[in-house]
Amino acid sequence: MERVGSVTGLVGAAGGLGGYFPPLVLGATYDKVLPQYGLGLALLAAVAGAALLFSQFGIRSSDRRARAT
Repeated sequence: MERVGSVTGLVGAAGGLGGYFPPLVLGATYDKVLPQYGLGLALLAAVAGAALLFSQFGIRSSDRRARAT
């Protein structure tokens, strides 16, 4: 039951960061690099892809190791 609180905290923190950083990235790339949002969206998509790969392969492999011991 103690894991429920930990997971809820992690999900809440991820949601907070997800609402905070994307506007900053989009604004910074729009002002500094190009007056378009394409580059910022591409950067955010790359981060989302990396998070997906980590959640699929990084977490599962550590879960398998924990079950084996």
